[in-house]
Amino acid sequence: MPHTDTALQTLGRSQYALLRSSRRDGTAVDTPIWFVIDGPTVLFRTKIGPKTRRLAARPDVELVVCDYRGRITGTSWIGGRASILGGEEAQRANRALHRRYGWQWNIMPLMKVPGVTNVHSDLPLREKLRRTRDRTLWPDSAIVKIDLAPTPDSPGRAAP
Repeated sequence: MPHTDTALQTLGRSQYALLRSSRRDGTAVDTPIWFVIDGPTVLFRTKIGPKTRRLAARPDVELVVCDYRGRITGTSWIGGRASILGGEEAQRANRALHRRYGWQWNIMPLMKVPGVTNVHSDLPLREKLRRTRDRTLWPDSAIVKIDLAPTPDSPGRAAP
């Protein structure tokens, strides 16, 4: 699904996006994410597990503006293709995400938030405290890059 510059600007002003990925059988799975826009791409962190396996099997995804619980607040969906980053590219993306979300970046995934699934709830307190101070990519996490679909008026080229 192509995107427009307006849809990308609206997404960039939002703190949350709803990521729609697909299971192997085609069933949609919606997940709210924190993200940063980096040129024609969207970057986000996720725990290694079902979502990363879904994205590897079916990399076509869609994004729309949402609130922290995943309730859609935007009207324009943006399509793209996901890939898992590694090495220095993943560390650079993690730093960009940390710059955008500040102190919340390492603390919020470790806290219980009503109505939100906490993927790190099984960690011992000592490990949670260590992670709040860690600026590197967590060992059980992955950085995902979404290459956004080109705009309708610029075939083959993603809009900035």
